[in-house]
Amino acid sequence: MVKVLVVDDEQPARQRLISFISAYSEFEVIAEADNGIDAVRLANELKPDLLFLDIQMPKGDGFDVVSELIHDPVIVFATAYDEYAIEAFNVHALDYLLKPYSKERFRQSVTKLKKVLVDPKEYISRTQEAVGSLNPEHKYLKRVSVKDKFVYSIIPVQKIEKITTSNGMIYLHVNEKKYQTDTTLNQFERRLDPQHFMRIHRSSIVNLEKIIRLMPWGQGRLAVVLEDNSSLQVSRERMQEFKERVGLRL
Repeated sequence: MVKVLVVDDEQPARQRLISFISAYSEFEVIAEADNGIDAVRLANELKPDLLFLDIQMPKGDGFDVVSELIHDPVIVFATAYDEYAIEAFNVHALDYLLKPYSKERFRQSVTKLKKVLVDPKEYISRTQEAVGSLNPEHKYLKRVSVKDKFVYSIIPVQKIEKITTSNGMIYLHVNEKKYQTDTTLNQFERRLDPQHFMRIHRSSIVNLEKIIRLMPWGQGRLAVVLEDNSSLQVSRERMQEFKERVGLRL
């Protein structure tokens, strides 16, 4: 019997997935979780053979969960966001189910699962094959959705000037407007193209294209000034990398 842990912050999505799994007698759902912290705890306590995992969740995303596992279950990501596909396979996920997926698409995933559970070597070869077949354009975010009062706005990432944190909240700054988001700075750091964005401080990420000048800030440190005339400090730990990224020689 293959022990399965289902992780998704949306109850209808968990129920639908569990109903699909129940059609296969060799799989047994032993637990479910709706956030990253519970997912890590249950996975490390119960040691499932198979982990169906959402990506964007409260209290740690799917990649955070994978990084905290103390054993190696087979992983299948099930998410509504196609831009995470390459990162998913780079952490050796077997498959990537894009919501809303059909029973036929789920059956294809089960076929892969059965093969790798019989022959673990098949696991690595299939993930490598999957990475090679993906479009590199999916590696980084192209746009983000944010809630603005009662509607959701879609923002191309190149319009983002900076991303900051204050009192535990994360904000996107676009055209002098500020949008709150549930996505963490760590998640944005992984998902934004490093050619255009850099985390210059533990509390901020900047769009390098939006920097209009640099100012001295204390001994050997700098502050960046953006197109909206706001300024942000570059931390001492990130100073050398920042200088290299902007081609600065001091």
